[in-house]
Amino acid sequence: TCSLLFTGSTVGSVVGTILLERIVNFLGQFYPSLDQHSYLPAVPFFDRLFTKDVSAALPCGVGYSPTKARFSSLVLGGLLHPLFFIVMGTARNYPALLLAYVIAAFARSFWTCEHFNFYVVSTPKKPLGVLLGCWCIGSFSAPLVCQTLMAEGILWKHFYLGSLVISAIALSLTIFSFRPTRNEFLTDRKAALDAMQITPSAHSPGTDTIIQPFHEEKVRALLLALSMPYQWAFSLFAFIYGGSETTFQGFIVTYLLTNRGSSPDTVGYVSSGFWGGMAASRILWGYYCTGLTFTQRKHIIHACTGVSFFMTILIWFVNSTIENALSSAVVGLMYGPIFPGTLGLCNNVLPRDVHMVSMAILTAVASVGSAVLPFMTGIISNKDGMRVFCYVTVSQTVAMFVLWLFFPSSPRVRVSSSA
Repeated sequence: TCSLLFTGSTVGSVVGTILLERIVNFLGQFYPSLDQHSYLPAVPFFDRLFTKDVSAALPCGVGYSPTKARFSSLVLGGLLHPLFFIVMGTARNYPALLLAYVIAAFARSFWTCEHFNFYVVSTPKKPLGVLLGCWCIGSFSAPLVCQTLMAEGILWKHFYLGSLVISAIALSLTIFSFRPTRNEFLTDRKAALDAMQITPSAHSPGTDTIIQPFHEEKVRALLLALSMPYQWAFSLFAFIYGGSETTFQGFIVTYLLTNRGSSPDTVGYVSSGFWGGMAASRILWGYYCTGLTFTQRKHIIHACTGVSFFMTILIWFVNSTIENALSSAVVGLMYGPIFPGTLGLCNNVLPRDVHMVSMAILTAVASVGSAVLPFMTGIISNKDGMRVFCYVTVSQTVAMFVLWLFFPSSPRVRVSSSA
C-alpha cells in the first residue's frame, strides 16, 4: 500500500505541471499604468480596495511582472505545503494520507518551477547546488527528528503537526527574501509599458488587454527545445535519476527492515545518512562547480554514477545493516551533484534561447520520474518482495552510467538554433 502514496505524488506533480504556467501567469499580472505596487493579481475587484484609479488603468491593459510572479508562486507554495502536515497529522484513513501526498507534490511544483530555477542560475554566483543542498538538509533532519521522537514513544502524527512551526518560519523567510522591491517594480513596469501595444478593443469600456509579450517566444522556444536530440537525452537521464533518487530513499528503510532484520528504533537514521551525504555534496558542488571546466564536471558526474552502482552492489551482496547504512550515505553523497550538474551541462550544450524552457522540461520530467518509477517498484515488490529493491536500484544506476557515456565531453558540441 505504501507504493500507492507515490501515485498521489504522481497526480500532484502532473496537475502542478499542467496548471503551473497558467497560475504563475495569473499571479504575475499587474496594471503598469498604476504608479504603485500590489501583491494581488490584476483583478479589478482586488485593486479597487487599494486604489481609486483602476478605471483609468483598465484601458491601458494588464502587464506581466516576473518578479511578482516569482514571489506570489513561492508564497502560494508556502501556504499550500502546510496543508500536507495538517492532513498527515489528523488523517484517520488511508485516502486522507493519499490526499496529503497529492497536496505536497502540487505545492512543490511551485518551488521547483522553471521561473525560480532560472532566476537562481541567472544570479552572479549561480547557487543552485547550494539551494538544492539546503533542501537536502531538511530531508536529512526530518527522518532524524521523527525517528528520535518515535523511539521515545511519541506518535508519528505529532511530528507532522509540529512541523507546522517550520512551515511558518519558511514562509516568513520567503516573504522577507523574495518580496518585490520598488526598483524591481519600476523595472517590470517599464518593460511592460515598452512592450505594450494598444489594440482598438482595449479602448472599449470595461475591457482588459492582457499583454504577454513573451508568450510567443516561449512557444517557439518550447518547440525548438523539443526538436533537439540532446534535450530528449537529458530528459531521459533526469527521468531515471529522479526515479532512482526517490526509489532509493523511499525503500531503503523498508528493505533493511524486511531483508536485513534491522531494528525499527534505529533504521530510520539510514535515511538521514542518505540525505546528509547528498546535502554535503550539493553544497560543495554549489560552491566549487563554477571553477570546474565542462569536461571536469562531465567526468565527475560520470564517476558519481559509477560509485553509486558499486555501492548498490554492496547493499545487494553484503548482509550487514551497518555496511548497508554506510553505502546508503555514500550513494547520497554521489547523487548530490548529479541533478544540478545535469542542469548546468544541459545549459552549456543547448542554445541560450531555450535555457528556461529546457530547465522546465528537465525539472518536470525528473518530478514525474520520482513519482512513476517508485510506484512501479512498489507494485513489483508487492508481488515479489522487497528483494527487488536491489535489482531496481542497480539497474537504474547502470542505466545512468551507460546513458552518460553518450553525452559530449566538450562544449564544442553545443547546438545552435536555426532561427
